[in-house]
Amino acid sequence: MGYRVASAILLFACLAVCSALDIVDGGERVCQFRTHSDHSAEIGIMQVEPWGEDSLRIRIPLTSSTVRDDLPGALIKPAKHDHGDWTCVESRSGTDQKSLFVSSGNLRADFSGEDGLLTFTRVSDSRVVLKEAKRTIKGSDSNPGLMMVSQAFASAENEMIFGFGEHENGHLNQKGLHYDFEECTEYDHSRGGEVCLPFILGHTPASQSHSNEASRASPAACLDYGILWNMPGYGNVSFDANSTTWTAIAAAQLDFFVTVASAASMSSGHGMQCNADINSHYVDATGHSPLLPEWAAGYWHSKNRYASQADLLAAAKEFHDRKIPVDIIVIDWQHWVHMGDWSFDPHAWPDPQAMVNTIQKDYNMRIMVSVWPFSMTESTSFPTINASGYGVQNGSEGQDLFWPEGICRGQCYLYDPTQPAAREYVWSRVMDGYLKYGIHVFWLDACEPENHEGSPKGSHYKAGPAEQVGMTFPFFHSQTIHNGQVQQGQPPLMLLRSGWAGQQRYGGAVWSGDTHSVFQTLENSIRAGLNIQLSGIAWWTTDIGGYAGGNPKDAQFNELIVRWFQYGATCPLFRQHGARPTEPWLLSNQSYELVIKVINLRNTWLSYVMDAMQQ
Repeated sequence: MGYRVASAILLFACLAVCSALDIVDGGERVCQFRTHSDHSAEIGIMQVEPWGEDSLRIRIPLTSSTVRDDLPGALIKPAKHDHGDWTCVESRSGTDQKSLFVSSGNLRADFSGEDGLLTFTRVSDSRVVLKEAKRTIKGSDSNPGLMMVSQAFASAENEMIFGFGEHENGHLNQKGLHYDFEECTEYDHSRGGEVCLPFILGHTPASQSHSNEASRASPAACLDYGILWNMPGYGNVSFDANSTTWTAIAAAQLDFFVTVASAASMSSGHGMQCNADINSHYVDATGHSPLLPEWAAGYWHSKNRYASQADLLAAAKEFHDRKIPVDIIVIDWQHWVHMGDWSFDPHAWPDPQAMVNTIQKDYNMRIMVSVWPFSMTESTSFPTINASGYGVQNGSEGQDLFWPEGICRGQCYLYDPTQPAAREYVWSRVMDGYLKYGIHVFWLDACEPENHEGSPKGSHYKAGPAEQVGMTFPFFHSQTIHNGQVQQGQPPLMLLRSGWAGQQRYGGAVWSGDTHSVFQTLENSIRAGLNIQLSGIAWWTTDIGGYAGGNPKDAQFNELIVRWFQYGATCPLFRQHGARPTEPWLLSNQSYELVIKVINLRNTWLSYVMDAMQQ
């Protein structure tokens, strides 16, 4: 018996071993299935939808009897496309055991009526690309009322896995590695250089020979699949020898997305076309980056820090007088009186409007300013954030939660960007503190949000407890700036020290964190940059020269920074930053000349950079 539906949704029960699959509705728009135990007790549902070309989204509610659309996640409704290749079919095996398959373009998902697990097949060559091996669901230890869910997929020992954000461990192939999501937010662990972005691409070569060395692992062949584990909370993933296992410690619903290359790309025989197809399907489902403004495609100059208006103007004038092209010059943190003022300290920055006029009109540069997400008790924003409940709450006490004092140099709240009203309030302060002067590019530093040993106990956002939604802070934080920039008619562009899936659609660029000024970091950054771009973040950069360490008078550092500039010029965004004097004229004469050649070379590539960004 079969049902072919030109439609979008399949509901199928799967939370435990099942003995029957019953069709409830085989109508034009919905194909619903439920399972029952031997005692006819309903077990649950699974919802499967075509989510763009050659792609499926699967959701299993864990705490309710219906699929929820109101939970945080990266996926957006795909643009309408022809569902003529969307099929759901029920069949019986020789043992009279019902099973089911669903196909969307070149991707087919088979559901076993025996155990409710899924197998994903690429239709054009009948290759099994992904196979669910085990699904475990139990009550959450940290949050009563939510569930802990673990999902294991079979993985060959020689499978290569790419993506999963940005990591400074030197590996391009993630096989054999384990990541704790919350550790990615801990500054003491990551220094801002770890981004657990849960999208991966997998490929198992036909050859059984295997090496985990990053230099041997290359995504040049046609990759088998891409999977987004669309779970926004804390947990972990293990890319083990024989399985890839994802775990969420507090969830209301299991939600994931699988995609493969189209049949046409497969038949072309070009591996890079297949891989581009998979990435294209993923960003279709999570959002494309806006077009990068051409005025941001050249050199960005930054350091920790220009401490006053006079310092910044002197540096900008020197660049201008030396005819060194600079697109963006950066004002780093501590330009405020108190963190959370989101405005300039008038003693150090007495006339922001005159400063902006000089830098933009006379020197043809734009200013980027650092905006941190914390509000100190002494700041001008604190009374409103406190009175309006715009801060992250202590869930057990129902009051705002003080963030660790080491972050803000005093008591402070972390604002809650999952609240639309909180986002609007913070943007209103950014407008009043910066945008009114003509500053409209923002550096969203410390947006993991920065902490030392994980989020404080009891951290609770409007969207849910940190254990359930905590990885999405940079995703929602970037909306604060994006929405405001768009409302003001400005192109969305911001730089963040962290990221999550879908953030690229808000113009959220990412950089590699506060790395060390050594050659090993430069080498590791190459692989980190490739993986995060494979994860959908089109705009990425590093601190050229590294952040911590480096002396412009040291010969070895001079060699390092020249090499790093050469690499940095090939990155989507071209930016130097560091906790040192970063002006290129402070280097040796030879290094200075080489660095200036690289900066000018990048400028000759601007048309190519913009063409690449448009594509």
